[in-house]
Order: sequence, then C-alpha cells, then structure tokens
Amino acid sequence: MMNGKSVLYDGQVLTLTKYFGEPCLFINNPTQISMPKMQFVGGYPNEYCIYMKDLDEKEKGMITDLQGNAIDIDDELAKICG
Repeated sequence: MMNGKSVLYDGQVLTLTKYFGEPCLFINNPTQISMPKMQFVGGYPNEYCIYMKDLDEKEKGMITDLQGNAIDIDDELAKICG
C-alpha cells in the first residue's frame, strides 16, 4: 500500500501521493478512471492517477482536505512521501 493522504478533488475522494516519484492523485474506486486527466499508469487494473504536472493552478486549487479546506500540496507531499 502506498503512503498518501485522502483529499477531495472534483467531488471525488482521491489519494494525494507520489507514484514512481511523481506527485499525483491516485484512484480509490474503479469508477474514478473516467475522470478528466486520469490515466492508466501501472500493470494492475487499479493503477490510475492524475499527475499533478497535468493540472493547471486553478485545478490544483480545487484539491482540499476532506472537510473542504484548502491544503498546501507541497507541504502535504513532504509529510507523506518524504
């Protein structure tokens, strides 16, 4: 299981983490694979994520904690991924 933090993005609970060193939002549910900018990234059917580099600043600003509060993405990634 990868380290990560549950966050809200576009009405969905995703996991903020790094996948092979790249910051991303990883799926928690197979129904999320149809989200915009979601891409298959692995060898298993459940390995889909949205890479942070593919999000513009407005989209990154839509990432919140589960209560809807703004978060510092870089700070959170440093805490969970080192």
